[in-house]
Amino acid sequence: MVFGGLISILIAIWIYRTAIEFKTGNALYWVAGSFIVYLGIQVIMIYFNQIIIETFDRDVSSAYDNAGGLNSRDNSDTAGLQSGTGGTFIGIIFEILPFIVPFFAVAVIRLMLMLKQPFSFMLMFGGIKETFLGIKDSFKTS
Repeated sequence: MVFGGLISILIAIWIYRTAIEFKTGNALYWVAGSFIVYLGIQVIMIYFNQIIIETFDRDVSSAYDNAGGLNSRDNSDTAGLQSGTGGTFIGIIFEILPFIVPFFAVAVIRLMLMLKQPFSFMLMFGGIKETFLGIKDSFKTS
């Protein structure tokens, strides 16, 4: 969750700089709203991943379990959606989705509600480079 926290802080800075630059007013309300949207969608995506894994995960018999039938699905490497090489990639996708989907949602809200511009994939991420340059410049001393 540290990675998600860093992303949420960067999103807050990005939204704040956009609100100040475009003079949308109530910059802190936009930041708080984007933070709530980010965390809410992140929680939803975590539960969504869990539902997908549990839906496609299958139980194996106690013959595969060394503990005598307790938690056979969890102790077995032979069952489930995340077994094998393909399962490794699915696991990586399930780890990344709770961070990427909320970021896209905040970017769409920023573009369409905050800036009141029509949807464009290239405009959706405008200002990110300037945000990172501003963060880098803030560490310079005179």
